[in-house]
Amino acid sequence: MPELPGGTLTMLHTDVEESTLLTVHLGDRYPEVLASHRTVVRAAFALLEGHEVDTQGDSFFVVFARATQAIAAAVEIQRALAAEAWPKGGAVRVRIGVHTGEPIRTAEGYTGLDVIRGARIKEAGHGGQVLMSKSTAALIEDALTGGLSLRDLGSHRLKGLPRSERIFQLLIPDLPTEFPPLESLDTRGRPSLAPGRVLTTVLFVDIPDATGRLVALGDRRWLELRAQYTALVRQELVHHGGKEINVVADEIFAVFDGAATAIRCGCSIRDAVQGVGIPVRIGIHAGEVEYDDGAIGGITVNTGSRILGAAQPGEVLVSNTVKDLMAGSDITFKDRGTHVFKGIPGEWRLFTPDMLAVRALT
Repeated sequence: MPELPGGTLTMLHTDVEESTLLTVHLGDRYPEVLASHRTVVRAAFALLEGHEVDTQGDSFFVVFARATQAIAAAVEIQRALAAEAWPKGGAVRVRIGVHTGEPIRTAEGYTGLDVIRGARIKEAGHGGQVLMSKSTAALIEDALTGGLSLRDLGSHRLKGLPRSERIFQLLIPDLPTEFPPLESLDTRGRPSLAPGRVLTTVLFVDIPDATGRLVALGDRRWLELRAQYTALVRQELVHHGGKEINVVADEIFAVFDGAATAIRCGCSIRDAVQGVGIPVRIGIHAGEVEYDDGAIGGITVNTGSRILGAAQPGEVLVSNTVKDLMAGSDITFKDRGTHVFKGIPGEWRLFTPDMLAVRALT
């Protein structure tokens, strides 16, 4: 990786809205569409001197020395994607979050609350929308030209952040400016959690033999270790665009828009937590889930939980459905045989993703 800048930077996060639905709808055409999206996005970053820090599936994390460069890149991306000739029913809509702060430089890239803040701002938005923090808005407001303007969307509580964030939307001439309410903790019944059935990838992670570890370590040391584990899992969820749904003791349940990002996140969680001596197990499944007033349920969720139970310590286990969604990708899988789950009909063939192949694509 080229040397990345330090100090005060403007961070830009992007991802594709409803990428799982696009994958299912487009089938074997999706890799080509995804590649076109990446070409458009990377061209904007190169034009505006952005430093690509990370890409996971359909998401990007890029930093800029100046806030005006980041905003210009966001405009370029949205205009270029809107002008692209996408397949029928396969239009790519990207949501963008921008924040200016002082991320902590690491050997792999950046970390810290400012990175998380930018990602959370992105997650509050919708495809085609560009959102930014108050710090970025203050820097670019007087420099806007060509009909660009800002709309103050007010303060919003975002998951995991210590205070409400004042969020601004960039209004781009000739592009849509009206979107549903932001997906924040202040808006009940957000679109992605509206009542009904939605195709989703579910991920479960827990610590095998947690009771044995508690007995061996004692209450205090166990609570410290579990806090480390939870923080690391949440960090990877934010990094990969996962949405935490529920935490019960050491089991964490999250959902993703795409199977590829869920697999990459699962492998990253496994590696990150293994660094503190915890061999977690992870189960991943995809299908329609029931969303009702913020709660998520249905056979897909129950199956994901059963897959978790079948995983060995240190193993990421996925269903055949997830494997099929990855057809045409460079991720390969090892067959772990068929399993029968209590209360769920039929036999389930499970697979372990090739960790080396996954890492090579991150």
